[in-house]
Amino acid sequence: MIVVSGSTRVGWLDSLRGVAILLVVVLHAGEALRVAVGPTPGLDQVNLFLEPFRMPVLMFLSGFLLPQSLAKSGRTYFAGKVSMVAWPYVLWSVILLAASGDFGPEGIAQIFYLSPTYLWYLWFILVFYAVAYPLRRVPPLVPAGVGLLLSFLLPDGGRPETLAFLAAFFFFGAWCAGHAQLVERFIGRPWVLALAAASAVTVGALNVAGREVLYRGEFAWGVVGALGVVCWVFPRLGTHRATAVLEFVGRYSLVFYVAHLGPIMLTLALADALGIAGTWLVPVLLVVGVGVPLGLAWVYSTREHASVNLLFELPALKRRPLEAARSTSRRSRA
Repeated sequence: MIVVSGSTRVGWLDSLRGVAILLVVVLHAGEALRVAVGPTPGLDQVNLFLEPFRMPVLMFLSGFLLPQSLAKSGRTYFAGKVSMVAWPYVLWSVILLAASGDFGPEGIAQIFYLSPTYLWYLWFILVFYAVAYPLRRVPPLVPAGVGLLLSFLLPDGGRPETLAFLAAFFFFGAWCAGHAQLVERFIGRPWVLALAAASAVTVGALNVAGREVLYRGEFAWGVVGALGVVCWVFPRLGTHRATAVLEFVGRYSLVFYVAHLGPIMLTLALADALGIAGTWLVPVLLVVGVGVPLGLAWVYSTREHASVNLLFELPALKRRPLEAARSTSRRSRA
């Protein structure tokens, strides 16, 4: 059931990415509300339970598609990453800094070496893509193992430790893509699936109980367990309306990631100004946090509005390798 076709997108991968990015929206809605009005029973516990898994799953999924990206020429590979990752990262980082009032030389400089906003995931991805190309002939388990080892050695709770830990899952995803049938047979064994589920539940429960497990190498087994469960479940969900919606969200996860927090914060600020802010806002924040990016994603998916397209990709750069290839082909026929 874990199949990678010639297409750059596989349904279950998009569905899983869609769920993961929606859980990021839930997380940020809960965090914003907790800062504004205090704890939200139930929602806070759910977010804590899922916290160890959200970003590693997204990194794993990005890594899973890495072999397809590396099959392209170097020029096409890097042009695509600059157009589809670096450009929206820089653009939306500038937008967020301007909106927060931190639009100064120091803040702008930090975009390139620190990622001062919640878009750090994109910054990490850029680092991993940059490292992956020169290591394309190295078995992915090697950088995955190095990343995991470094996460043990680096200071706890720091950006370098997080980077190393997530790098391990990015390259682990690339390895799983190259050994999909082996992974499928392994996680299809009932005892493996049961052990994987127990590992994930244990780590999630430890996080709820206050144990420091987030991005810690010694608890990577729980994240691997969660990956085993979701990689067994999602290919078996089939194709229907619900999975189609999740696939759409997953295909345009970048839009949801960069554009969800603004509507949440604006809605919360308006409610606070009116004196009506409270925990009852949870569904409202989720509606705007999902609804606004959903509308943007739909417009973007039509590719009919250049101004919207430019928010999420740099089309001119993305086309250059294709145009170069066509030019080379024409010359070879002449």
